Amino acid sequence: MKKLLLILITIFITTNVYADHYKKKIDIKNFSPKQHCSPKKSLLVPAAKVFPGGEFIKFNSYSGFDQRAVIVGAHKKNPIEITSYLLMPKGSGKVPIVIWAHASGGADAYIFSEFINSGQKKLLDLGIGVMFIDNFCSRGVTSTWRDQSKATIASAAIDTMMAYKVLKNHPRSNGKIGLTGHSRGGTNALMVSDVKFTSLFLEGKNGFDAIIGEAAECRMAGLFLEPELTTNTKMLYVHGSIDNLTLAKPCAEYVKKIKAKPGQVKIDIKEGWHHDWHGGFKPKKVKAMTMHTCPAFRVDNEGNATGPIVDLGLKKYKLFPSQAEWIKATEDEPKKTMKLVFKMFKKEKCLKRGVTIGGMHGDEYLPQFINFFKENLL
Repeated sequence: MKKLLLILITIFITTNVYADHYKKKIDIKNFSPKQHCSPKKSLLVPAAKVFPGGEFIKFNSYSGFDQRAVIVGAHKKNPIEITSYLLMPKGSGKVPIVIWAHASGGADAYIFSEFINSGQKKLLDLGIGVMFIDNFCSRGVTSTWRDQSKATIASAAIDTMMAYKVLKNHPRSNGKIGLTGHSRGGTNALMVSDVKFTSLFLEGKNGFDAIIGEAAECRMAGLFLEPELTTNTKMLYVHGSIDNLTLAKPCAEYVKKIKAKPGQVKIDIKEGWHHDWHGGFKPKKVKAMTMHTCPAFRVDNEGNATGPIVDLGLKKYKLFPSQAEWIKATEDEPKKTMKLVFKMFKKEKCLKRGVTIGGMHGDEYLPQFINFFKENLL
């Protein structure tokens, strides 16, 4: 993370139009995400210094191992309070709101990402609110890009659904809710677009009105084998063709499988783009964790894990005496069980490090991003 921040900081100080604004609000040179991130402190607090005038909203959520835990209600064994920060357009009228979910780097992206900063400003100018959520700090995690076992993806999806319910009842919400996110945030978007997941929190088959998912992890996140889009949702899915952190091909295949009405889903694979293509810096190599050769983790309609990962855990490595005990462990101690599974992957030698991230495509991509929400929320 330090290397990534140094890259970002150098670029922001020299080229970013927001640089002077940042320097006035935050001591960038000495800024340490860990100092502002703990179970009692959120990185959204320094973010609010950069973009004042918003509203902190804390809401109740839960931590869960996977989608099956949510289906059976086991996530409710692990309650947690999550911090969000809501920015609203000027005025007092009711407006649509977009939830922005962060990636593995954590909530400091809301401070340092030129694309996020430009995007939220343009959404506000259009009359669309923006909510940032910090999925990590309350769980004692600053980032997961080095170690993806630190926090489950399902937990972020639960947070997103709980935030959705909060926004539906917000006095300035007109009831139309959008969602976007990159990498982990993109996986989050795919997970909460599925009616089998969303209907566990909401009545009926409706969900988010507009979703942009970017650069998701589609092999290892425990997505449904038979995905079905919520009835009212319009989705744009975007991935870089040469992304070697989260692979484009499995996601393209997954999104094309989503059961939906004609015109509900569009997919755009950007030729020659890396992961974090709108990072605002030239592509660089970082030692981020990948799991491209680990057995794929997908679930059936009841949320049960399928395929070789089950035999690997029970027969080869004997993590638990039976599948029933494995399931119980995921329900009672999701974080501990996730660590155990990653130890198995380590023994399997399928955890690798070394990817290329970054790109200067923010200005090129931003009109497509903004126009999607304009067309589907206004």
